[in-house]
Amino acid sequence: MKRLYIIPFIFLLFTAGSCINDLDTAPINPNIVTTEQVYSNPDNYKGVLAKCYAALCLSGQQGPTGDPDLGNFDEGYSSFIRLAFYVQVLSTDEAIMGSQTNGLRQMATNTWDSNTAILNGYYARLYQIIGYTNEFLRQTTDAKLQERGHTDPGFKQQVANFRAEARFLRAYSYWVLLDTFGKVPFVTDSDKLDPQFLPRQISRSDLYAYVETELKDIETALPETNEYGRVDKTAANFLLSRLYLNAQIYTNAPQWDKAAEYAEKVIGSHYSLAPKYLYNFLADNNTSPEVIWSLNMDGIKAKTYGGTTFFVLAQTGGTMLTYLNMGISGGWGNIRVRPDFVNKFQTTDQGFTTTDPNAFAKGDSRALFFNIGHKKDIAALPGTFQDGYAFTKWRNVTKNGVAGSDAAYVDTDFPMFRLAEAYLNASEAYLRLGKSSEALNYINVIRNRAYNNGNGAITLSDLSLNFILDERSRELSWELLRRTDLIRFNRFTTGDYLWSWKGNVQAGKAVDSKFNIYPLPSADITANPNLSQNAGY
Repeated sequence: MKRLYIIPFIFLLFTAGSCINDLDTAPINPNIVTTEQVYSNPDNYKGVLAKCYAALCLSGQQGPTGDPDLGNFDEGYSSFIRLAFYVQVLSTDEAIMGSQTNGLRQMATNTWDSNTAILNGYYARLYQIIGYTNEFLRQTTDAKLQERGHTDPGFKQQVANFRAEARFLRAYSYWVLLDTFGKVPFVTDSDKLDPQFLPRQISRSDLYAYVETELKDIETALPETNEYGRVDKTAANFLLSRLYLNAQIYTNAPQWDKAAEYAEKVIGSHYSLAPKYLYNFLADNNTSPEVIWSLNMDGIKAKTYGGTTFFVLAQTGGTMLTYLNMGISGGWGNIRVRPDFVNKFQTTDQGFTTTDPNAFAKGDSRALFFNIGHKKDIAALPGTFQDGYAFTKWRNVTKNGVAGSDAAYVDTDFPMFRLAEAYLNASEAYLRLGKSSEALNYINVIRNRAYNNGNGAITLSDLSLNFILDERSRELSWELLRRTDLIRFNRFTTGDYLWSWKGNVQAGKAVDSKFNIYPLPSADITANPNLSQNAGY
């Protein structure tokens, strides 16, 4: 399978490395150190765009710990999707872990504050991505191209496409900030680079409007199809559907009709569901027809302790490798699932069968648990790896059983957007609009793929918003959405739904509603007088 190449080159404020399988551009001379030298060569533009993508999946220039691009923070922790796991999954009913450093215990027990290192690292990583895209956009205007003598119409059109992609990456980063921190510092390429510049704070509703406008504006500029790992028009429609699905939380004004409309655009695109659920999480998942946008990994050329290496190794330990081919030489024995997530599946599907390691003979193939030698309940924290069932969803092995290219770093790409989510978005939006037949149809599409006998369909009497919330967990587990979903359903902080160790109590308890939004880092509040802290912190 074709894999990515890292492009080493130093460029003013950042270095560029490819995180895209098909961004296989030639290495740029490492002696290049100025903006003008880089952008004077048309061949370099794709490499700079590659770094904008790479910031979402890599954590430095050498990997796994050789040259971090976030200072004062452990490089292994600083990968975007590893941090996102802590923020969006560890804080919910889907996972627990033994590690306690950098505020992980706070994240797992809903007791964080404005000094929690994980939150501060997440915030910094997002603004790094925004900074990369802003600089790329500053350097690729029509005026800049003209100034450098880049007048070829074909090249100018290519750069226009690159700019649309960079704007998408910026919009995505601001959507994450909108979702997790609410009112945040706001800076775009129209702001001049100035050491004294202090960004203004944008309200949550205004940031929502900005993300919506950006995505609609670039929808027509993005191509219908793109190279694997790069965003296309469908990706913009997908993020709009996700944005509208949560509009009531962000703006106090629901947009269920628009959430359904843009989900339908995704469903009607050229993507289709993979024949097996598991195929989306293996080392050859670049062949899955349902992955709309991925962060592409490679065990040889993109060594990192973040990315999907974290997902595969952290969930593997104990005796798992005796019974299951994970495509790795050993695991960290750290992350397990909470019992509340296991219980969302029927009892007969909750265990691990040695003769069916892929769960292809179970009723629901998404019940990817390992329980040999493990207890379901977690009596104390941090506990051992055997306190809680292990998860086997992420693997460094192909669907034909061939291990990835390296036993320590994985080839499995991370599916940022999957078609299945669009079906679930549409189903929820339609049910909230009172269109139960449409909602039932779409949720059954997902369930019939999940059930190995093709008989996962439910009836209207089974369908409810609570059922959809549980179905989203079963389908989208560990895909960085659970916190957002629980908040939308008013289940994250309230006593309406408790899970093991919510609020640092084994049985779970309600927590302060302030935890529905994360605090801005205290250091940023101190440094920028334009900022005010989120309520309660």
